[in-house]
This record gives sequence, structure tokens and C-alpha cells, in this order.
Amino acid sequence: MTLNFKEYSSLNELDLSISEHIVQALQMALDEKGVASLVVSGGNSPRNFLSNLSEQDIDWSSVYVTLADERCVLDVHPDSNARMVKEHLIQNLAADINFVPLYIQGESQMNCQQRFINHRVLSDTYDVVILGMGLDGHTASIFPQAVERDQALNIDTMLNVLLTNPITVTPLRLTQTRKRLLNTKNLMLHMMGPEKRSVYEQAAKELNPEMPISYFIHQDIVPLSVYYSEAS
Repeated sequence: MTLNFKEYSSLNELDLSISEHIVQALQMALDEKGVASLVVSGGNSPRNFLSNLSEQDIDWSSVYVTLADERCVLDVHPDSNARMVKEHLIQNLAADINFVPLYIQGESQMNCQQRFINHRVLSDTYDVVILGMGLDGHTASIFPQAVERDQALNIDTMLNVLLTNPITVTPLRLTQTRKRLLNTKNLMLHMMGPEKRSVYEQAAKELNPEMPISYFIHQDIVPLSVYYSEAS
């Protein structure tokens, strides 16, 4: 495994730095092929750096963004990751970014998979994937107790998207699989607070299916850059 652990003294430093590195990677992709792809995680943690990103001056009209995972709720629901992205990223200079939702009400898992397989940009290797991590060691919506956990972690799966029941929380989720998320040029983990560092350090010791994030740490497919601040 190849790890690059970056520690910052404040949340502001953390979010400014990860925003800068995301923009650099996206700009490199834009220069090389004219389009770029970005996969972001949900929850509260990404909000500040997504807002920072929205103020960066790049050709957002050529950037395609989607989610690592999504709750199966409408995008007006307060727990919707799509809503969070729209409120914090798709504004300011990034108002014309191309957002591709993971969850569409009434769409089957098979149709969701095909929609991404057939997408002219998001079917290719991603340019940037930003992961988060829960205190239970989950990442995306690959949860320790989910029946679908091992399938989602299986590097040989044919699936790119999986409907999963986390068991410990509701509602059902759609998650991109480990195999699909590792198919990226830049893999980043954004986390904050000593509790999450403790979880991360435990996961970094060995592969452990009870800590799905360990399967993104212990792999040689793409280097992982960790962006961390003790402040939370």
C-alpha cells in the first residue's frame, strides 16, 4: 500500500488544502482530455471544502460530479447527499457543473449500473474520488454489518453500484463498489477528530472486514492520500 498522510492544525487549513489538490487534479484532467470527473462522499464533513471548491476558477462546465454513495431518499430530503452537493458545491463559480445523481426514485439497481456504464465520462477511470469514514469504519455506504458488505468489497465483482442495507442505520443506500471507487487516478480520504484517527489507525494495522475502510488502505491499485485535522 502507498499512503500519504497529511495533517493540519485547523479545519480551515485542511479544507483549503484538499480543495487545492482536488482543483489541481481536475485541471490536469481538463488539460489532458477536456473533461474531468469527481466523486464525493456525503455527510456533514465535506461541506466546507465543497463550498471552497465552488469558488475556484476552473471550467466547471466540463466537470462531472457524482456521489460515492446515496441514501434512497428524494433530493429534497434533509439527509440526501445530492441535496448537500447542490447546496454546497453547485453554486458560485461551480454553478454549471454537471451533476449525475446516484439515486433516482423508481430506478432499479440494474438501470443505475447501466446508466453509469454508458455515461460518456463517468464510465471511464475517475479523476478524483473523495472518501469519508464513519466511526464504525464504514466508507461510502459499505457498512460492517451489511449483508452486501463482502460483495461491495470484492475486487472481482462485476458490479459498479450496489443497493445495500446498512442494518445499523436507515434508510437503504446505493453505494459504488470498492472496485469502482479504486478505479481512479486520485484517491483521497477526508477525516477529522481524534476519534476518527483512532479508527483509521486501527484499520491501518490489517485488513478487517469489520472495518471496510481497511480495504481502501490495504491495496496497491491507487495511492491513498489522507487529509486529517485533529480539530472537528
